[in-house]
Amino acid sequence: ELQIPARARRGTRVIFRSGSPLVVGDLLRVGVHLARAVIILSSTGSADQADADTLRTMLSLRSLYDHLKGHVIAEVRDIDNEPLVKLVGAPRVETLVSHDVVGRLMLMSVRQPGLAKVYEALLGFDGDEFYMCDWPELEGCTFDEILFRFPD
Repeated sequence: ELQIPARARRGTRVIFRSGSPLVVGDLLRVGVHLARAVIILSSTGSADQADADTLRTMLSLRSLYDHLKGHVIAEVRDIDNEPLVKLVGAPRVETLVSHDVVGRLMLMSVRQPGLAKVYEALLGFDGDEFYMCDWPELEGCTFDEILFRFPD
């Protein structure tokens, strides 16, 4: 069950479904072809086994590419396996090498004290939120000019 109250979701529908990602019939039954985005999270176990599972899931999804409406984001745990997942999933897959991203964030935080707090503020769920809007009147302005056009 989703633990986020309806008012906090602001009209976003989140649907949870289950089935085997390796069976095309299950993928169709859960409506993968209707989703705006498909997220393939890495399984537990060794990095190579998890990436092999991700690759098998990508192969199953590939058979539905003509019917998919959304894009696919796949978590890869070993950077050496990323090119293979991209090759199988092209052109719809975006990969995220989770261990690489976490490692880089930690390394940058070590080099720059206080950066971990910045990451927490930007990526955490407490406090401010980001909203996307088009502001045609701000096109071509520098960041300094934009700062003074909005009240605090």
